[in-house]
Amino acid sequence: MSSFCSKNLLHIKCYGDPSTHLFFIRNSSLRFSSDATELPSITVDYLINRCGLTPESALKASQRINIKSTTKADSVLALLNSYGLPKPYISKLISKDPALLSANLKKTLEPKFEFFSNMGISGPDLARIFHRRPSILSNSSLKKDIVPSIDFLKSFLHDDRNIAVAMTRLRWINGIRGVMKPNIEILRYQGVPESGISKLITYRPQLLTWKQPQFNEVVLQTKAIGFNPSSMLFIYGVCTLSQMKKTTLETKVEVFRSFGWSEYEILCLFKKQPHCFALSEKSLRTRLDFFSSKLIWTAADIVKNPIVLRLSMEKRTVPRFSVIQILLSQGLMKKRSINTALNLSEDKFLEKFVRKYHQELPQLMEEYKRNMK
Repeated sequence: MSSFCSKNLLHIKCYGDPSTHLFFIRNSSLRFSSDATELPSITVDYLINRCGLTPESALKASQRINIKSTTKADSVLALLNSYGLPKPYISKLISKDPALLSANLKKTLEPKFEFFSNMGISGPDLARIFHRRPSILSNSSLKKDIVPSIDFLKSFLHDDRNIAVAMTRLRWINGIRGVMKPNIEILRYQGVPESGISKLITYRPQLLTWKQPQFNEVVLQTKAIGFNPSSMLFIYGVCTLSQMKKTTLETKVEVFRSFGWSEYEILCLFKKQPHCFALSEKSLRTRLDFFSSKLIWTAADIVKNPIVLRLSMEKRTVPRFSVIQILLSQGLMKKRSINTALNLSEDKFLEKFVRKYHQELPQLMEEYKRNMK
């Protein structure tokens, strides 16, 4: 079989005597001056003490806004707080777009917050949406941009909660419909069903804002590997390949080859669990070494249950293996049950493989906890 990669993938506020603790800006950093003719900056002072910005961020932000009166800015902060935005997110939001503090409350901000709130989006979700692209508050028209874009997303996702999830993962741009539609048509042309398109919009909406040639290349590459466009795995394959350069993918393929995997086995794994290739090279090596040396698993064993490569080594695989070893040595467990032991939820694992043998092997729980990191 030919190469897998090339063919199959490819003004702090100063307290005390103001005559001795005043600011001046030099080389974009904070300095103190004893020149009594200088006055503290209201803007920088407000950004630090009311908005929670660092001195460096406040100085940078003060170049984009000049607060002469804090009345309007106080109203904006009150609005952000009233909708449950966490303070750290408010600081990040103001740092990215300090002009928000001077925005028109009644005409610009309140209608947008009310719109999203009516969709059931508030608090941390709302904070994440605005943090990814603050311009949605200051530069996007509710009637011309936001409502039509949300309606477009709703035509695929139907549920406000799904839209909220997609929005937290999307770097907002005006005219989402016009940007996404060409790439959606590419998917349709290749036979991807509406359910697959909806999944992609929820899972990786930013991918649909790529330029068409770039997006089309990833779609065709995924199809060339052998993914069925009608399968949800096709969407996961597209997402995985979109995150890596071809050279990065080839490097990860080489990791598998170094453990004796054939091209066919690597391809089978990728088609069954593409997310495995999103792991770092180091993580892949650690996992493959563990399963081959500790469990004596072959490539075929892992391909049968590829999800094991994505399990946390520190919180699941290693501590559970410590229990498995003891049970195997005592003849209380068969090797074919290892997959089950690794895949069970925490409570079910403890019930079936630890508490069950408390009388015979009281040390199991201690051993399990000792290996948990």
